[in-house]
Amino acid sequence: MTRTHKIGDVAELLSTTIRAIRYYEEEGLLQPLRTEGGTRLYTKQHLARLRAILHLAGNGFSLDSIRLLAMARERCKTGDESQRRVSEQLDGKLAEIEERMGELQRLAQEIRKVKTLVAQCRGCRNKPTSKGCPTCPVKSHADRDALVSLIWDQES
Repeated sequence: MTRTHKIGDVAELLSTTIRAIRYYEEEGLLQPLRTEGGTRLYTKQHLARLRAILHLAGNGFSLDSIRLLAMARERCKTGDESQRRVSEQLDGKLAEIEERMGELQRLAQEIRKVKTLVAQCRGCRNKPTSKGCPTCPVKSHADRDALVSLIWDQES
């Protein structure tokens, strides 16, 4: 006999909420078993599927993109068609991830640069404003670096 779990146990096991699990069910991404009384029951396959949904959602994938990936195989007539459709979906996801990774690498580089710039203020006794430190080396970068303009005062 297949071991099953009730919705509260699943929520606890996967560190999510009952509402989130019901939402994914309402969206057609998860179809639990039901007892005659209507109690939802989840097998290890349901848990694996939900874990994947939560992982993708937690990493910024839209519900529509998760749905497209989840439903790709069931709409196919052959294994060959299925592998092509799933591969297309996965290629699209990889492209999105690689683009995002590039954006994050550029942001990390910018943060390192600003951190080095701000380190020049180490030991400074002046108030960190345009008036308090008119010759601050950070201030000179406020016009060309968005992150510096965020941390620099708005008095300029």
